[in-house]
Amino acid sequence: MKSIRVFFGIALAALVLLSLPVAYGGQAAPPIAEKIQTDKTMNGELMKVDTAAKVISLKGPDQKEALFRYSDETQVLSADKTVQGLAGKTGAQLRISYREERGSNWATKIEVLEKQ
Repeated sequence: MKSIRVFFGIALAALVLLSLPVAYGGQAAPPIAEKIQTDKTMNGELMKVDTAAKVISLKGPDQKEALFRYSDETQVLSADKTVQGLAGKTGAQLRISYREERGSNWATKIEVLEKQ
């Protein structure tokens, strides 16, 4: 009789543990691959750099202006390796790798392209 109670106790505990994700989450967590955001790229002509707001304006191949936010972690591939150094290079050809996040384009890498 005691072993039957132990068995039902274990079965009840297992049932409670298995039902917790359904009761509190409703859905399983998405796989890690879905959480990782991939960078997009855009080539274009540098219009302006606003160092106070940390925003770069780029005119794309379709002649539309796109804005990109940057941070101290943004990698800059140019002679002086800083976004501030780009401020005087209006018209330079750039390739910006970015992520769409919180309604903004966040630059992860900015490359100055050589004129051909």
